[in-house]
Amino acid sequence: MNKPVVLITSFCFFLFGCQSLTTDNVAKNDTLQNDNNPIDHIAPKFQEFVNTGDVLPIGTIVDVNGKTIDLTNDKKRKLVILFATWCSDSNRALKALNQSALLNDPTVEIIAIAREESNEDVIKWRDAHNINVPLATDLDRSIYKQFAVGGIPRLITVNEDNKVIKMNLAEGEEQLKLIQW
Repeated sequence: MNKPVVLITSFCFFLFGCQSLTTDNVAKNDTLQNDNNPIDHIAPKFQEFVNTGDVLPIGTIVDVNGKTIDLTNDKKRKLVILFATWCSDSNRALKALNQSALLNDPTVEIIAIAREESNEDVIKWRDAHNINVPLATDLDRSIYKQFAVGGIPRLITVNEDNKVIKMNLAEGEEQLKLIQW
């Protein structure tokens, strides 16, 4: 790759973080919904397919250790995280979750799903970063495609009735403050 292409690619990654860089993923003239943060008005918002009140589109998932996690459990709230190990915002969110009391809350089922990554790669990443959050993979992006076109990490809170409370694109700092029950 020549130097101008590398510089432009680096700048785009800096500007857009862990979001996909294809323009067809961006909803035209759409902005994020936080009117208190001026940066939100220039950040692209990706088309989303899950709304508050919708039933979570996945019922069970097998984690990287082979354990089946039931996301329809009517006795627990759920936190589903869609992430990628290569994404700095995803790393920040999972490290914060790893250190939060939420990880040990018996009333919450947590699963973080790595998109387009193998179990082997996610296990290596988990072990290298001492992550205790339950992890699963979405090798072909079939799970992720049910939620949005682009943008990670995504924090999805779900109530005991398996209905989505909120889905947030959790870029930047203090991502766990976006979790709403």
